[in-house]
Amino acid sequence: MRFKEKYDLIVVGSGPGGFPAAIIAARAGLDVLVVERNPFFGGLMSSGLPALAIIDRSGRKVIKGFTEEFMNRLRSIGGATQDYRAPIQNSLTYMNMSWVRLMVNEMFLETGVDAMIYAELKDVKVIDDKVCGVSVFCRGREYSFSAKVVIDATGDADVASKAGAATVKGEHLQPASLTFDVENIDIDKFAKYAQSHPETIKLPSSFPGIVQDPFEFGRHKTFATMCFFDLIEKARAAGDFTLPRNMIDFTHQKDTDRAYFNVTRAINLDSTNVEEFIEGEQTCEHQIFEIMRFLRKYCPGFENCTLGSVMPYLGIRESRRIVGKKTITKDVLKELPVPDDTIAMAGYNVDIHGQDSEKMSMLPVRHAIGIPFGCIIPEKIENLIMSGRTISVDQTIFGMTRIMSTCMAISEAAGVTAVLACKNNISPSALNVAEVRLYLEKQGAVIR
Repeated sequence: MRFKEKYDLIVVGSGPGGFPAAIIAARAGLDVLVVERNPFFGGLMSSGLPALAIIDRSGRKVIKGFTEEFMNRLRSIGGATQDYRAPIQNSLTYMNMSWVRLMVNEMFLETGVDAMIYAELKDVKVIDDKVCGVSVFCRGREYSFSAKVVIDATGDADVASKAGAATVKGEHLQPASLTFDVENIDIDKFAKYAQSHPETIKLPSSFPGIVQDPFEFGRHKTFATMCFFDLIEKARAAGDFTLPRNMIDFTHQKDTDRAYFNVTRAINLDSTNVEEFIEGEQTCEHQIFEIMRFLRKYCPGFENCTLGSVMPYLGIRESRRIVGKKTITKDVLKELPVPDDTIAMAGYNVDIHGQDSEKMSMLPVRHAIGIPFGCIIPEKIENLIMSGRTISVDQTIFGMTRIMSTCMAISEAAGVTAVLACKNNISPSALNVAEVRLYLEKQGAVIR
């Protein structure tokens, strides 16, 4: 592969906010470059975590289009499950971490996307408030690329920040986590314990109206649970549990003896600060030792469990968000609108971790809300499109929009926006949103 100096579109980041946009744009005939800092594609979708809330709480499938196509391609090779309803997360869709990264690469090859791994963003070229390109470091060498449009799918709004776009951070950032999977679990023994000890899965008042049914647990079931509230109290009293958590969060795929754990927690971490990021990685890796000891000593069904794989890098829940042409605020929770300029749907609940270091809250949202076009367009900087979790929302609504499936839907809209901007030779902000919506509907996306 020989990289070019000029592209129609550059996508920075190949995670759920990046790769859909790149593939959609390449299919439409754009010359596309993806730059990715990791040695593989897929971002957090290559972590083993399930996709959440493809189905909203009302039971409606609100994320289709490219996401549905991608999941179906994974399913055709045994790389993903169907969408399972879930009382806490609305729905779960399991993905095989290895098949995800391979499938993203396969689709890049099919569509002719130029993809550069090991590429760390160095700078962003801006002329008269218009983004014109980026420079990156890749294996000790600097590369500079120009583009008509750039999509920021970094997760930290790195492109936007370097370009001078207005960004915000919450006063208290949600903690980062390092997920891992555990094998050799007696799932049926765990289920029997939960059935006979309902206190172990009784959710706190910060989860209003959400109830877990232990009779939905078992080896032949797919489920997610937050559990062992009682056992953590017991272990903490004995000095065997010191982590800033009040429960264990894991998901199980049916007919297996393994589960994915989202339990580690790095508090007050700003991922845009290098020292804090590295410290958070080390903190979470250290915590896995204690979690495994706790599971084996205290938790029925986990006595002989073993550590499987660990996510390849720290998962960041929250950092920068842009100030966009429009911003979704918590006021929308009253009416849950789907406005006429919607370009993607958010069907998750308001999920906020760790404002007091231990607890989390989950406010159920009865049906999906619409994400307006202006949320992906920076307020002042032109030729830049935001994608993934950095779009323009307040900190409460961010608890709905940060998940992988919603990021994929946003990425599809970002890709379509880039296509129409390039083909019409105008800035993305100048597009008629009706054209964007028509294109998305033709692709099967849900926008109303």
